[in-house]
Amino acid sequence: MKNLSRELILETAHRMVVEQGMEKVNLSKVGSELGTTHAAIYKYFSGKEELWTELALSWLDRELSSIFPFDTDKYSSTKDSVHDWLWILSRSKYEAYMREPEMFKLYTAYIDRNPAVLARHIGDLVGSLRAASGIEDVGRLQAILLAFSYFSAPAYADNWLRIDFKAEFEAVWKLIEAGIAG
Repeated sequence: MKNLSRELILETAHRMVVEQGMEKVNLSKVGSELGTTHAAIYKYFSGKEELWTELALSWLDRELSSIFPFDTDKYSSTKDSVHDWLWILSRSKYEAYMREPEMFKLYTAYIDRNPAVLARHIGDLVGSLRAASGIEDVGRLQAILLAFSYFSAPAYADNWLRIDFKAEFEAVWKLIEAGIAG
C-alpha cells in the first residue's frame, strides 16, 4: 500500500474517472486501486460526495489556473484585460470539455448542480475578474459573467461544437464592450 494522502486519493480517482467514467468508479474501486479499503478513504473524505466535489474543484482550479490569478501586467486598458480574461475562461472550459469529457461531466454533476459549491465557484470567478479589471461593482461583474455564461457554463457545452465558438464569443463581446470603461 502506498502512503495514503488526500492528494494521492484525488490523483488516483482522477485517473480512474478519465479512464472508466465517473459512473463506474466508486470508493471501493479507488481503495482497491490504492491497495487499501474504501474505509481507509473515509479518514480523508467523508464520502463519495466530498471526494467527487473536491476532485471536481481541484480539476477545475487546474483548468482555470491562468485566471487564478490573472496576470494584468501586459494590459494598459480595462477592456483588453476583461476581454482576455473572459476569453481565457471560455477557452479553458471549452478545451477541458474536449480533452477530458469525463472530468467535465464530474464537474457538471458536483459543482454546477450543487448550489453551494457553484456559488463558491462563481464567487471565485467574480474575485478574479475584479482583480483583473479593477471593477468594484459586484453586480456589474456578475452581469459580465452572465453575458458570457453561454461560453463557460456546462449547461451549454454540447452546443459549443455546433457553433464557431470564437466568432460567437467575439459577437457577444462587441455587444458589451461599450459598457466597459477604459
